Amino acid sequence: MKLRSLAERTHADVCAGILHNADDVLAKLRDEGSGEARAWEAALIAARRLVDSDAGEVPSLEGLEGPPVLMAIAHQEREALIGWDRDALEALGEARAAIGGTDRGARRAAAWVKIMKGETDGIGEEGKALHAAGSQAQDASMVIDAQLVRAMAALTEDDLEEATSLARRASRMARTEGLRGERFLASILLARVRRRAGRPHLATRILSALTPIAPAAWQGWLVWERVLAGSRTFLESDTDPLQTATDTRAARAAAALIRWLRQARAGDVAGFDEARDEAATYTEPYLDIDRERLALAAALDPRIDAKDLPDRLRPWAVGEEEETPAGLHGIVGPPDGPADSTIASVVARPGRPPRRLLRVSVPLLQAEGEPMRLERTRLRRGRVDTAVAALALAGADGLPDSGLFEKAYEFEFVSSLHAGILDVLVHRMRARLEGAATVHRNSGRLSLEPHGILVLPDPRCVEHVEDRLLRVIARHGGVTTRQAAQELDVSVRTAQLALRRLLESGDCVLNRDGRRVEYLVEDTTFTEPTRY
Repeated sequence: MKLRSLAERTHADVCAGILHNADDVLAKLRDEGSGEARAWEAALIAARRLVDSDAGEVPSLEGLEGPPVLMAIAHQEREALIGWDRDALEALGEARAAIGGTDRGARRAAAWVKIMKGETDGIGEEGKALHAAGSQAQDASMVIDAQLVRAMAALTEDDLEEATSLARRASRMARTEGLRGERFLASILLARVRRRAGRPHLATRILSALTPIAPAAWQGWLVWERVLAGSRTFLESDTDPLQTATDTRAARAAAALIRWLRQARAGDVAGFDEARDEAATYTEPYLDIDRERLALAAALDPRIDAKDLPDRLRPWAVGEEEETPAGLHGIVGPPDGPADSTIASVVARPGRPPRRLLRVSVPLLQAEGEPMRLERTRLRRGRVDTAVAALALAGADGLPDSGLFEKAYEFEFVSSLHAGILDVLVHRMRARLEGAATVHRNSGRLSLEPHGILVLPDPRCVEHVEDRLLRVIARHGGVTTRQAAQELDVSVRTAQLALRRLLESGDCVLNRDGRRVEYLVEDTTFTEPTRY
């Protein structure tokens, strides 16, 4: 009885990331050698794997029973989830069913399996039921997971507002209760929601804070999210960010993603295809992850015509929408010039429909011939570049005079007032494209005819100064106005105005240390009780 009480207290400590007594207790359990002691040993090690990279392997549960075995299975289910191993998650559910016990753990695991399959009907109500069951049993982990189940389902359904609210609440709860594994999962999910909502800088901040403290089991998913949120370090360095990660589907997918983007930047089509196909083998069990992998493949590959693109990507690729879809806002790639912060390029080729392409993969076009690339001008508004990109995306049908004017200037064209302005714009477009394309203008309609493979910057798909500032602040932890201006190659006045807007919106905070004034960015997630 005394050993059981010690094991229970130690298990609670391990779940909170307190490990100073764990080795001694595990040694006592091994010395005891009874079935109950071996069950507690398995539960402690399974819990420890989620908070400590040196936990070791979980002993076999065969022949064991009782509450500690169910605890061990619950921890292993979480590890299967974060490793994207749906088969293991389902197998653990079968093992749980053979042992018996309370049904709320089985229902949680079943909900995770459904979410991974993309079967989200009824998951919201199931999450509420799990919350009620967890509250009644005074099970803080279950209460938090109930919020996460609902958040994961909302994200799968692209309900970003609901997913954000639920993920932030789960993160606050996990901090309040001091549950390390739940906090890691909530933080990853919150970062994922932030990225999908077009705020990769906030995702980077969360993930950068989490990476140094998260153990090996979490590193695969963390690296996947960090790469998609815009961490260029992994693409530009030979250091393997996954060398200490547990060998999971998520880790293998992250490694393939890094190779995939590196091959895109290098213009290696064969290597690009190989890494893309490898990533697909590991993302397939988790539908929401696999959907963004499919979107990324289509956004990167210049060989895919616009008509063959996934539905969620096509409006952006053909110029009907400006917002980069599927959480791909962070994949910016190296700039083509000092003023360049564009996310996408427009590719126009003779005899092929035009389309947008993530700029990082433009080197893949070299397999078709030497492309002609126009660097973005240093003009802030880039009216000419915007008009050129819009006209190129219109293809052979082109645009009416009024349509081109409105895309470039963003207000209605009135011929009596704006005809001269349009004439000047067309003249500048022709000068900009000299030798690369011809701008035709007949009977009030314009079209662009590329002379070869033409790659154009699209100022409508650009990291705004505020977003770029937040990325810099998140990367450095804090910057002064002058440091921000220097890194972004903008005036101090521009940096000051952008920082002021960020302060007003609450996206960053001011920190005064004597005469030194720094700007910091953090996700405003603090604590919230589980209220059971």
